[in-house]
Amino acid sequence: MEIRTFDRHLDGTEAVEHTSNLSAMRYLRYVLREKFGIGADLSDPTVYVVYYPDYILYTSVEYRRLWTTESHKFLVGVDAITGNVGEVDVELPDSHVRDVDRDARIEPQLTEADAREEWNEWIFDYMSRKYRAMKLREYVIDDIELVYTPYWIIDNGSIEESLAVSDLTRRTAKVEEIRVIREFYTDHLSKNQPAAISEVR
Repeated sequence: MEIRTFDRHLDGTEAVEHTSNLSAMRYLRYVLREKFGIGADLSDPTVYVVYYPDYILYTSVEYRRLWTTESHKFLVGVDAITGNVGEVDVELPDSHVRDVDRDARIEPQLTEADAREEWNEWIFDYMSRKYRAMKLREYVIDDIELVYTPYWIIDNGSIEESLAVSDLTRRTAKVEEIRVIREFYTDHLSKNQPAAISEVR
């Protein structure tokens, strides 16, 4: 199926290298084998790409401060699963439409209308806190799009040892620590596995 997604920065091999010291059991087995000659060669993890949905809202605000009126344009992200809202604080790569395995896509739980509502509830408090806005004279969403962020799942054989790497931010976490990725791993990935990434050797 076709989705809009960001250009990927990593490949499967780089994603695995990014996590090489983060799986405790895998690292321990590596040390035992390399330093003491104990144990068999490590098998490579299975690597999958999973696409996580977010709404990107192109935002324009005109606001009043104590003595001046100012305007600001910025991007706001709304998590299409949890509804969490925040200003986008990373430079977004180009996005494009890509044909992906349906089983590699996490289904959005929020509609575009839901995302707009979450933004509406968030914008004034955020502008007051960050920009000391006393009054929002105008605040509009210039555009909105649903974009999928690639996440690399490094499957080390169990959910406790498996890791997820955001291709956008390079942040790495245990699969079990990210609720949506954990649920995808346990409820979906085990039953409907998308194709593993072939470049991992």
